[in-house]
Amino acid sequence: MAARLILRALTAQGSRIGVAVGAILVGAAVISALTSLYLDISRKMSEELRAYGPNMILTPHASEDEDVAVRGVDIATVQAALDVLPADRRLGSTPFLYGMVRLPQGTAVLVGANMQGLRAISPYWQVEGGWVTADFDERNAMVGRRLADSLGLELGDTVPLRADAGTAPAEVTIKGIVETGEAEDDQIFVNLSLAQRLLNRPGQADLAMASLVAQGPEADALAAEVMKQVPALDVRPIRKVSQNDGEVLDRIDGLMALVAGIILVITTLCVNATLTAMVAERTPQIGLQKAIGASNRSIVGQVLTETAVIALIAGTLGLALGFVLAQGLGQAVFHAWVGFRPVVVPLTLGLCLGAALLAAILPVRGAVRVVPAQVLRGD
Repeated sequence: MAARLILRALTAQGSRIGVAVGAILVGAAVISALTSLYLDISRKMSEELRAYGPNMILTPHASEDEDVAVRGVDIATVQAALDVLPADRRLGSTPFLYGMVRLPQGTAVLVGANMQGLRAISPYWQVEGGWVTADFDERNAMVGRRLADSLGLELGDTVPLRADAGTAPAEVTIKGIVETGEAEDDQIFVNLSLAQRLLNRPGQADLAMASLVAQGPEADALAAEVMKQVPALDVRPIRKVSQNDGEVLDRIDGLMALVAGIILVITTLCVNATLTAMVAERTPQIGLQKAIGASNRSIVGQVLTETAVIALIAGTLGLALGFVLAQGLGQAVFHAWVGFRPVVVPLTLGLCLGAALLAAILPVRGAVRVVPAQVLRGD
């Protein structure tokens, strides 16, 4: 009997039910879309911010003896530290080795790096010509714009490099000219293996840098974990970049939470008005039910069950619409698809159900206050 009454109530008031379903559907769609973006936004935003450079630096652990200078670290140690960083969060990394070399036109700062990793952590570099694409390529180099202008170097020039370490010189071809507006404009970049040979420092690096999808406390935690497992290195986030990540993400998260809260309030008010009108129309039916023995508890259960069914149906439809909306927002803002997160389903349905049941409080109180004798007399 209860199921038949609920089914009849849901089908007999089609227009009002449609308004309630529409209100909850819109609320569920917005909440679902914002929640999906919220769960993905840290990663998406961090990936976008990585265009501004690496956010973690690894250097040799400083000696407690101030008279002992710490110079360089084994590549194996650097690689062990980089391996501690989660692979799914590491967009790129490379060791660096620095030294001075002599060219026929003058001297320059030589930078040795793994070129593929260097390209991954430096997407903001403006490169005329092309990158050195292979980590084993010792025949090509890249040179900073100011250095190229001061020494008269152009793309395709062959340049001999000689260090003061007693090693054999090497000839490289300028494949790319780098412009960053920073110190890189005065440096020449070669693969790490060539720099190690020219500077007579086999298997060594001065430091390493990594670009991670992490911000704020996450970056600090990752740095602490690396130092715990590889104590020979000091690992720290580059504060300016890391803090900017956190500040931007906190503001976006707060804005999304505010929008979701406003949508929930509007949805609750709309559903409340609709349910109040539905209960008012059904006052004679409720009075008759009470007259033949229905208790207040059964009336309350019936109204709440109807509300829950409406909320779950609308919430399910809103989930589908919200996922589509999230894809549109993801493409518009990040040019990337938003992944499906299973936690969005119970969270959205729970919020919709909670908002609908909250909206049903006043209508339920009105149904409980119906006096059968007055209704049957037509008062």
